[in-house]
Amino acid sequence: MQAVSPQTQSDYLLLLSVSLIAVGLALFIVFHAFRGYRRNDSVRMLFLACGLCLLTVVPMTLSIGVNTLGQTVEVPTRVYTFFLPVLIRVSEIAGLCTLLYSLLVSPSRSEQSEGRTS
Repeated sequence: MQAVSPQTQSDYLLLLSVSLIAVGLALFIVFHAFRGYRRNDSVRMLFLACGLCLLTVVPMTLSIGVNTLGQTVEVPTRVYTFFLPVLIRVSEIAGLCTLLYSLLVSPSRSEQSEGRTS
């Protein structure tokens, strides 16, 4: 049998820094999609930005938040093994549905929903 070595503090810092870089890049992309919505008044871009946020930013933030909270406060194991993965998957499913909707909504339909008619 092999002995499992405990993770060191540098391992946690490396994982945290890589995760924060990924969240930063995701927020940068979501911000530019939202700017596209504001610039072009396109509902499709708004749904694209929301979908990307639900798909990337929310799961990473939940993961970082729960793991950081678990380092300071004793969190039951069920939170890591059941509740966190379920919340992350629900957010990813909602993000994918929102992205799909942004691809399928027709431009004329999105203009009508904004109150403009052609």
